[in-house]
Amino acid sequence: MRFGNDTLGLLIVVVALLVGALTSGTDREGPGEPEDRVSMRRPAPVEPTPGRPLPPPSSGDPVIRIELGPKTNSSGTAFAVGPDIWMTARHVADGCAKIGIVTGPRRAVRGGQVMVHENADLALFRAPVRTAAVAVSGDDLRVGQAGYHFGYPRGQPGAVRSTLIGRGSMRESGRYSTREPILAWAEVERVPDSDEPLSGISGGPVFDSAGRLVGVHVAGSVRRGRSFTTAPRSMRELWARAGVTPPSRGGPVPPMHPDDFAAVGEQLRKDLVVAKAICITE
Repeated sequence: MRFGNDTLGLLIVVVALLVGALTSGTDREGPGEPEDRVSMRRPAPVEPTPGRPLPPPSSGDPVIRIELGPKTNSSGTAFAVGPDIWMTARHVADGCAKIGIVTGPRRAVRGGQVMVHENADLALFRAPVRTAAVAVSGDDLRVGQAGYHFGYPRGQPGAVRSTLIGRGSMRESGRYSTREPILAWAEVERVPDSDEPLSGISGGPVFDSAGRLVGVHVAGSVRRGRSFTTAPRSMRELWARAGVTPPSRGGPVPPMHPDDFAAVGEQLRKDLVVAKAICITE
């Protein structure tokens, strides 16, 4: 199945419910994990030194379990991977009667043609918002390399800097069931600083220091200071099914450093490379 070429119309949304500070329907915390309200002291920004190559997936990888509740009106994050084509997390886009991209205060563009990965927390959809597609990294991931997460945690602009620590496996159950390989990242810094759950950043891109896409944010654990992203192979599987080929070089994301990544995120949101995605279920 591939995306069609029909043109989608614009939808000007003036209802505050659609573009307010909505969050994705779940904070994506593991079941039974209480919210950690203890402030975390973070070190001064330092660029990590990548170490050994990330090992391949293994049956011994830690398992993260997510219970999906009923879908409700919500928001998440999406980013451009092709002309009018947006990527997000499946739990952000699945079950929406209407989906769209917020383009300004109380304004949104309606999307459609949602395509989900059958066994991963990934989705694509069309929305006629002209912007540059992100460039994609290869599979040369290394333990200790930096990751830069951008999106709308709790419905507001935000960014996270993290370090790649290993692989895992995520099992989702409830309104749909999946089991997929994921990457685990240790959070180092947030802008703005907060110890709240990252609800709403789900579906947001994670870039390496060269500004290339390495994953999509799908879950997190505040108590453990961990963020989880899709594995690169899952993204490639969905792109292949949809006939989408993101660029492997260039792109709108410049090289990043711990001292300037938040400013890069602001520019990406301004240029609508990274945007708030809204879901209406009725």
